[in-house]
Amino acid sequence: MQSKTKILTTWLIMGVFILMNAITLEASPSLVNIGVGTRGKIVVIHARLLDGFTNSIEEAIESGVPITFTFETELRQVNNFWNDSLVSSNIINHTIEYDSLKKVYRFTALGKGVKRKIATRNKQKYQQLMLSLEDIPISSIRRLDFKEKYYVRIKASLDTNEFWFPFNHLFFFLPFDNFDGEWAESSPLSIDPDLAFAKDAKNNKDRSKNKINFEETKNVVRSFNK
Repeated sequence: MQSKTKILTTWLIMGVFILMNAITLEASPSLVNIGVGTRGKIVVIHARLLDGFTNSIEEAIESGVPITFTFETELRQVNNFWNDSLVSSNIINHTIEYDSLKKVYRFTALGKGVKRKIATRNKQKYQQLMLSLEDIPISSIRRLDFKEKYYVRIKASLDTNEFWFPFNHLFFFLPFDNFDGEWAESSPLSIDPDLAFAKDAKNNKDRSKNKINFEETKNVVRSFNK
C-alpha cells in the first residue's frame, strides 16, 4: 500500500513540474521596443517588458510580498575581429510593494542616475511602471566615437532568493521562479558625423565654451538605429 502511495506521489510531483514548465514557456517574459536617445549630454535608453506578471505574481503582490524586477543594461561597441567591448552598464531595480492598510501600491526605481518613488492606487499604473524603462542613463555621449558602431542590450530577471521565508519557498512552485531572461538587443547605433554635436563630443576640450542643450541634442536621436 505504501509503495503505491509513493508511486502516486512521484507521478503527481512529476506532473506538477511538467505543467509548470509548460506554463513557463507559454508566458516567458520578453523585452521589446528598445530605443536609444539623448537627454542633455547623456545617452538614455527605453524598453518594455512583456508578460512580466502572472496571476500568481499579482496575488503575491496583493498579499504584501514586495516584488523586484532587475534590469541589466549594457552599451557595447561593435568589434569586427574580436569580442564586442563593454562601454558602460547600468542595473535598474523596479520594486513594488502593496500597503494593504492604505490600499496603496508603492513603486521604487533605483540605479545609477535613477531614483524614483511613486505611490498609486491604480493597478494598471503600477504594472506599467514596473514593466517600463524610460530615460535610463547608460553613458555620456562624449564616450562615443562617430566612427564606431554600438548597440544596447538588456536582460530582465526576478530572483526569488531575495524573498523572505516562506515566500522564497512558495515561489519555487510558480512559473516565474528565479526567472532569468535572455539578452535582448537594439539595432546598431551610430552618430551622424555631420552633426556639430558629434564633432564637439570628439574634439571639445573646453566644456564651458561648448555647452550642449536639449535643442541641439534632440537631433542625435535620428542618427541612431541606422
